[in-house]
Amino acid sequence: MASTIVMLRASDVSLEKLKKGGLGDELPELYELKKTTQNNKWHNNDSVFDHTLAVLENLEEDIKTASPVVRACLRQKVSDSTRKEILFLAALFHDIAKKEALAEEDGKTTFKGHEKLGSGKVKNVLDRFDLSEKEKSRVADIIENHDAIHKIFDPENKGVDEQLAGLRKRFPGIFTELVLLGMADTQGSHLKDNAPDEFEYRMRCYMETLAF
Repeated sequence: MASTIVMLRASDVSLEKLKKGGLGDELPELYELKKTTQNNKWHNNDSVFDHTLAVLENLEEDIKTASPVVRACLRQKVSDSTRKEILFLAALFHDIAKKEALAEEDGKTTFKGHEKLGSGKVKNVLDRFDLSEKEKSRVADIIENHDAIHKIFDPENKGVDEQLAGLRKRFPGIFTELVLLGMADTQGSHLKDNAPDEFEYRMRCYMETLAF
């Protein structure tokens, strides 16, 4: 008799379960990221896995304190999942391909192209979830474009308003998610310690964009 394949649901993946290693069999790619260390302006020798947990923790807090408009947006459905659930999955897997993209020079790490690589790699992972193709595509789109907001809010960028408007027009269905993930990604880094002025500037940009 053939065994029944039990599909994961977005609600099955909790921060507490991740910390306890409870999804090691279902999502080994995540736990493999414990072996990938980051060291640059944004990271002080932390693993990609630990960074991911920090991003998820900050994301949960940011959503709690977000404006009613943002929270209402995240309650909207994409097939059977809310946009909040899809955002959580995108945050969970946003750096899934950093192992493949890792390069090191003079003790500093870079991960060029990990966003696009991640959007491809995550598709196989998402096949283990009970998600529609539309939901899977939305997760992959957020992952592939999650670096765009970091580039826009670079302190040296002189075209913030124009580029932000362009991002909103290009990705109306995931714009809020990209901003929230960018903010949590920044909070879950070591930028605050390594470049505090830049950290504060970026945080102001995120909060003003989301009208906190």
